[in-house]
Amino acid sequence: MTERRRIRVTGRVTGVGFRWFVEELASRQRLGGWVRNAGLDVEIEAEGEPSQLDAFVEALRHRPPEAARVDAVLCEACAPEGEREFRRRSSR
Repeated sequence: MTERRRIRVTGRVTGVGFRWFVEELASRQRLGGWVRNAGLDVEIEAEGEPSQLDAFVEALRHRPPEAARVDAVLCEACAPEGEREFRRRSSR
């Protein structure tokens, strides 16, 4: 069963390589979707198996890049789109 989650990460997450970290992490978890900077936050939509998404969110919360500081990771379910690849999008 495939799920998709819209994720917002707040804290010191822009200008510290966080999008590249997210892209690499998502690729290792075999997730589809995207990541982009949104002001001072990072927005992510990730799609895959629930256990993969859970592991992805857990890593965002507890294993960010050294220069980053994660204050909150907010998730909400959204409709799957069938994406199989993960990419960085231009900032909003």
